Amino acid sequence: MKSLVWLRSDLRLNDNPSLKEACTKYSEVHAIYIYSAQQLEKHNESNVKIDFLIQNLIHLENNLSELNIPLTIIESGGFSEDPLLIKNMAVERQINKVFWNNQIGEDEQARDADTVKLLEDINIECASFFDQVIYEPGTLKTGQGGPYSVFTPFKRKWIENFDMDFLDIEFNYEARKSSNICSNIESFKFKFNKNHIVDMEQWKPGEIQAELRLNQFLNNKIYGYSKDRNDPIIDGTSRISPYLALGIISPKKCILEALKLNNFEFSTGHSGITKWIDEIIWREFYKNIMFCFPKVSRGQPFQDYSKLIKWRYVESEFNAWKDGKTGFPIVDAAMCQLKNEGWMHNRLRMVVAMFFTKNMLHDWRLGEAYFMQNLIDGDFASNNGGWQWSSSTGTDAAPYFRIFNPITQSTNFDKEGKFIKKYIPELKDLDKSVIHNPSREHRKYCKYPEPIFDLKESRLRAIEAFKIAKSEYQNS
Repeated sequence: MKSLVWLRSDLRLNDNPSLKEACTKYSEVHAIYIYSAQQLEKHNESNVKIDFLIQNLIHLENNLSELNIPLTIIESGGFSEDPLLIKNMAVERQINKVFWNNQIGEDEQARDADTVKLLEDINIECASFFDQVIYEPGTLKTGQGGPYSVFTPFKRKWIENFDMDFLDIEFNYEARKSSNICSNIESFKFKFNKNHIVDMEQWKPGEIQAELRLNQFLNNKIYGYSKDRNDPIIDGTSRISPYLALGIISPKKCILEALKLNNFEFSTGHSGITKWIDEIIWREFYKNIMFCFPKVSRGQPFQDYSKLIKWRYVESEFNAWKDGKTGFPIVDAAMCQLKNEGWMHNRLRMVVAMFFTKNMLHDWRLGEAYFMQNLIDGDFASNNGGWQWSSSTGTDAAPYFRIFNPITQSTNFDKEGKFIKKYIPELKDLDKSVIHNPSREHRKYCKYPEPIFDLKESRLRAIEAFKIAKSEYQNS
């Protein structure tokens, strides 16, 4: 009896439900990964993330080969081609059952539904699992029986319903019966041209590296997390998000190891641990939102009134933002970090997103896409949720009149200006008293640009635009 495991955003052995089930019930197991440059481009996946993906596929293939599980890479022209590719391989290799872990997006769900139909038509069984969340999306309900749209009550219900059995993830794989099929990853020609400048030494691939990074964070940093996580110059976060995004490590594994340190308590114990677990739950919340409210995956705002906002678009401002040349040091430093590392500190993601959508009054969808095109940890649901929160168009959105002042954010969270100096070296000689908002003379001396607009005026402009949109919606 043979099974086929269709790998997607789950490039690991440990806590991989589809792989575990296949290995439990079938003596011969095959694995397939469908690589599609078209799909990656459609979803704005970054060049650095694709690079990381390919490196992790190589590591996974090595791990699978030790279990006599051949990994076959197949090229696809798009989502609509995937079901037939799976069917053809299943028929060719006389597969009895196909397993996979679900993805949340609409394209992925439609693809999977088509795959199920094709396989059932030829009497091949299939089974799917949710591995990126603790609870199957949509199963946590409000008192009215609907899905949650606010994080705090979602988190409360999440904790109330939690069962430690959820974290029973240990499984000892045994080598399979040898197959006459060989993996093809060495000969497969990935349609990929590396064009990023990120030093990949800081993002080492593989499941072992993911778990090592997690353990280093839990052993050395998590107790200071609630305080240190807002200071961008302190390496106080886990930086495990790239591994979560590709499924090189599971959220269950993260929660389990954190809970071990906190006597298996969610709400009491050490604040650093509980705060970090909150961040994992936030990821699940946004996946739940995308599943239950599919409009957000179609580029629509969660808050309907915000469809009426008259966004500006000034190409010179947009380019200045992308290039880290806005004249606001903390914003520019954050954008330079993104370009050079493929990653941005979470506090700064909020700062630059709110600057983009409020002060610049540019459409959040442009910023959302740009982040996905540059982040190594780009996660569609989390990125969408974060941008909609910052722009006051989404769930748990900040009130539209709440606008981060980038200068205040800078003085509060980069007090000494060390982060700014690291990423904007032309400002390295400025004192902390002036670096957050250099004078015209200092800017001229350092050859640093003037602000692209008056901060106070931009704030008033944003408040007025949102106010008008809300009024028009209420009166429509």
